[in-house]
Amino acid sequence: MRYIILTVLLFFSSSWVEAQVHQSQGQVIEMKGYNQARLNAIQDFSKTKLFKKDTVFYISFYDTLHRVGTKKIGQNNYKSVAAKAYPNIIAVNILGYPNKCFFDTTVSLSNQKAIPSRFIENNGKVFIWWDKNCPLTDSTIKVLDRYHLIARGGHNDWVKFIPGTDDSKQGIDYFFCRSNLSISKKKITSIAIGYYAPPKLKCQ
Repeated sequence: MRYIILTVLLFFSSSWVEAQVHQSQGQVIEMKGYNQARLNAIQDFSKTKLFKKDTVFYISFYDTLHRVGTKKIGQNNYKSVAAKAYPNIIAVNILGYPNKCFFDTTVSLSNQKAIPSRFIENNGKVFIWWDKNCPLTDSTIKVLDRYHLIARGGHNDWVKFIPGTDDSKQGIDYFFCRSNLSISKKKITSIAIGYYAPPKLKCQ
């Protein structure tokens, strides 16, 4: 992959958290706002009661928020599709992550498909997320191993580690104005993002 790895030391409120973040140099400007939205969400989440309930947290990012709709594809068969778009809103979801990430020992590090390539540690806990613009590194694997997040096996062993779901588990959805990240709202919920109307934001 044609990317330059940057190790960035991030501080919130005078060294709030040390983070290892990798970025593509060509996308620094575009990614700056996206990364800041994640970091703002992490900073707030770490002050909530949900931060105390888990050790590992998974971050999902939505660039252009959509409501989820359904499309009929056959008799009594439907599939989820992106419906109403909110082009002025980007969203971040943070949820406790009780599962493991599968490491396929039959392929190289660059061909791993199920392991997040970015992380932020804070007070003995870790926030993880996938980033197609960031290559997975040995140092990231070592960090995830410390949190017992990696399950290793052969190519066909991944079925043993298919994560379960807990529809009652609560996370926090964060909604940001694309043009001004200081304008935001959040919602503690067990409903997946996109399946409810987002809060109204006065975006410019």
